[in-house]
Amino acid sequence: MDGLDAAAGVPTDRIIEIHGSGTHAKCLDCGVRHEISWVRGILAEAQAPPACMRCGGIVKSATVSFGQAMPEHEMAAARAATLKADLFLAIGSSLQVFPAAGLPVLASHNRTPLVIINREETGLDGLAQLVVRGEISAVLEKLMQRLAAE
Repeated sequence: MDGLDAAAGVPTDRIIEIHGSGTHAKCLDCGVRHEISWVRGILAEAQAPPACMRCGGIVKSATVSFGQAMPEHEMAAARAATLKADLFLAIGSSLQVFPAAGLPVLASHNRTPLVIINREETGLDGLAQLVVRGEISAVLEKLMQRLAAE
């Protein structure tokens, strides 16, 4: 959603953005992509949202907002990846917003080990084989140090 996974070197064909991406914008009418720098420039200059360069429709960040439908292709890809997974990590999520929160449930029903790393309890903790409480960055840093030492 923020492009950090791709910037870290994860191949783009391995990233499924079920909640969209904040790295670009899309027209709500025709779906054409607009660069976020262009959108920010229009907002700063005109103090108004930009109109789509193709159809004149409303342009917003390409993230899924409350009330918008989840992208069908990405959700299908996420379900397929969940069913093929050897391990499912849920990191930094309240696991309260469905349908995305259904993915760890699907993994659990598929007998895929579920690990939840989060600051607070989630409603799905009972399904997990391991629950780790703490700040995500600190937990992942310790995990990476331990893996590097092995």
